[in-house]
Amino acid sequence: MAHIGMKYPVAATWTEGNKYADGFVLAKAINFTGTPNKNDADLWADDGIAETDKSVKDMGTSLGVDDLSLENQAKLLGHTYVKAAAGSSGGEGTPESIEIGTEDEAPFFGVGFYKRRKKNGVTSFTVIWLYKVQHSEPTENAETKGDTTNFQTATIEGKAYPVEVNGKMSVGKKLVFNTEAEAKAWLNKQVGIK
Repeated sequence: MAHIGMKYPVAATWTEGNKYADGFVLAKAINFTGTPNKNDADLWADDGIAETDKSVKDMGTSLGVDDLSLENQAKLLGHTYVKAAAGSSGGEGTPESIEIGTEDEAPFFGVGFYKRRKKNGVTSFTVIWLYKVQHSEPTENAETKGDTTNFQTATIEGKAYPVEVNGKMSVGKKLVFNTEAEAKAWLNKQVGIK
């Protein structure tokens, strides 16, 4: 099986009981890395391994997008967002901005996207859904323009925490759909995008 590409990263505010509201598309997808943080414990008894624990504790996430708008950054990180406003009587307006408070706390979000899957000549679409993610402030990067153009894009880091789903603790799930439309529709329903 091979995956080709990635599309449609979405997020929605998470509340207890794995309920989601106020869903939105984050931006256009560039890349995603999910790194499980695992328990690694062995119980030795009678000179041998009696029990092991290799379970997933949580998952570090890194989501690269073409442009993380100030509004979406404020939502993900719990910052104050100010929408741009035109000035009155031809005066200067207010620029769009976010205030990055030192005590701002990032809320939890459900986060998902889909990728194209090809196996034995058959194309399908894999949805990745993380139940409860908390993001952290992205690193700001900038580079002067030289002889060639290098695009500067946004990457936001986070951590997916386990939640109870059907009596088991889980950080997320994968679903495979036959069509792109089905994958997108599932994500829209999950986050409440009409």
